[in-house]
Amino acid sequence: MTRKQWFAIGLAVALIIPGLVFGQAKVGTTGVNFLKIGVSSRAVAMADAFLAIADDASALYYNPAGLVNIKKKELIFTHVAFPSGLGVNFDYIGGVMPLPMYGAAVGASMTALYTDDMPVTTYQLPYGNGQTFRATDFAAAISYSQRLTDKFSVGGSVKYIQENLADENALGWAVDVGTFYDTGWKSLRIAMLISNFGPDMQHVTTPFPLPQNFKFATAVDLMQKDDSRLTMGLEGTHPNDNSEEVHLGFEYAFKETAMLRFGKKINGWKRSSNEEYVEDKDNNPFYEYPVFDEEGMVSFSGMSFGGGLYMRNIGLKVDYTYATIQYLGGWHRFSLGYVLK
Repeated sequence: MTRKQWFAIGLAVALIIPGLVFGQAKVGTTGVNFLKIGVSSRAVAMADAFLAIADDASALYYNPAGLVNIKKKELIFTHVAFPSGLGVNFDYIGGVMPLPMYGAAVGASMTALYTDDMPVTTYQLPYGNGQTFRATDFAAAISYSQRLTDKFSVGGSVKYIQENLADENALGWAVDVGTFYDTGWKSLRIAMLISNFGPDMQHVTTPFPLPQNFKFATAVDLMQKDDSRLTMGLEGTHPNDNSEEVHLGFEYAFKETAMLRFGKKINGWKRSSNEEYVEDKDNNPFYEYPVFDEEGMVSFSGMSFGGGLYMRNIGLKVDYTYATIQYLGGWHRFSLGYVLK
């Protein structure tokens, strides 16, 4: 096939699959929601507005179509200890291998969300019967990206998913399909992604849908000089288990060595008071990431801050983020990246 034919196929996939997702979207709670946790401290600091940037190993998660933007073999590792009091931890590891002779790239990743031992409680023994159990979520994925033209690429990931709760488990699979387009006009980039597209999973006898999401994003360098860069990412999301969100993020880089980042997620203008929400849930939905809180003040929920260092001489990337969630406070996270020479 010619490049133009591949381009047409990729564009058709990008336009058709969203319709399939919306047609199968289910109202209600989804399962395996650990698949929605951002895996990169760099991206999380930008409120996950990373879809149209996708230029490091975290593209395995955010947009596999961007893997062809990576010039060297690269690894990423992230660990998060959530402030839950239950010992909930999250780990992600991934690796990318560029295939420039084919205009392609391949990669693999693993994700795990797990708890410490928790006591088994019963009605008669509410403080525990001496036994313990764990809850564990796990996913493994392989990814592939292909450059169809010098500006347009497509990519996808296939995931194996497993959820364990004590002695019970649920198994499933899903795919991500993404596109990446460098317009060539003032550094403007456009990208789309369908994530977690797959059949329902089943825990014991209860089926549940996957947390599917359709995303559309743009990114542009607001400033580009010899020694500094300011990039903005803007992303809209349409999940099947929540209201739409807008993600806005910024990254300032000095000599591509030291970075500062800021971001904000938004899914509503103003959060309703508890009384209003209880009285009229339909007209006053709860906004997790509003612009203003119940008191009319700027809401910090969904805000994130961070920075990073790229020690080019040894190929090491270190990124840090502090992200906030209303009522749950905030948490710190670190990511390590390694670029192989």
